[in-house]
Amino acid sequence: MAKAVKHEDKLLDLSLLKNHPENPNIHTKEQIDALVKSMDRYGQYYPIICDENYLVICGHGKKMALEQMGETKAKVTVIKGLSEKQKMKLLLEDNKIQSMSYVNFSQVEKIVKEIAEFDIIGFSNDYLDTILNEISPDNMGVDFTKPARRNESYSQDDENAQRNDLDEIDAGMQRAATITCPHCGTEITI
Repeated sequence: MAKAVKHEDKLLDLSLLKNHPENPNIHTKEQIDALVKSMDRYGQYYPIICDENYLVICGHGKKMALEQMGETKAKVTVIKGLSEKQKMKLLLEDNKIQSMSYVNFSQVEKIVKEIAEFDIIGFSNDYLDTILNEISPDNMGVDFTKPARRNESYSQDDENAQRNDLDEIDAGMQRAATITCPHCGTEITI
């Protein structure tokens, strides 16, 4: 960090903060509602970042959520001494760096099971229900956690016919291919 750059933490009137006209991020109602719920529950635990003219660089969504909540003040970190180019870079880099992480869904499931509640912000009740009640339907809606009911009239011939049908379907299926996105390097299976 350049020596001329200084950080100053303040509690500012929201009305003083100006949205950056070049902000590339679109904040959905769902995201703002989740931020409102989170800040209602835990408070504003991350400050909004702005320059010395109170132009928001990072935290546009937080600002919108606080306004929706009817708040008049916000925790803000004012960064002084950035060039215009540095401000633009930070505007882009802040969210890009956040999006570079991957979610370990096994760890998410473990934590959800430890919490054992349906009120986790950002997760649908269906998703949480699937984890907490160990529901595992396949893509056709079959729940393999329940024992299969055998039809007494189901014969070995029926089973063989079904197996042949599945083999024919499988033979006609295209195999998956993996490509690499030239922009971000992510492997995509199609």
